[in-house]
Amino acid sequence: MANEIKLFDAIKRMRALTKVGVPFSFSFMTYNSTKGMSDGIRHVHNAQLRMGYRNDQSDKSNILIGYVNEHDKDRWFYMPLLLKFNGCNVKP
Repeated sequence: MANEIKLFDAIKRMRALTKVGVPFSFSFMTYNSTKGMSDGIRHVHNAQLRMGYRNDQSDKSNILIGYVNEHDKDRWFYMPLLLKFNGCNVKP
């Protein structure tokens, strides 16, 4: 479908947009691994990616993506839980 994007293509586009300073929107399913629970879907507008953890800092460094939201707050999401990117559904 034209309104779909593959997961790794979405992440690649997020990185490219961040590099040139262009904000984007996305949605993901929240998950708190400490509590083992979700607060549902979170929608983020005017976001850009930020530096994530290195491999020696976290065992989740390859799936935990750092971003700055529209309120300039540092946040995280789990890459496999990405649902939408700029209005396109994300396919795993």
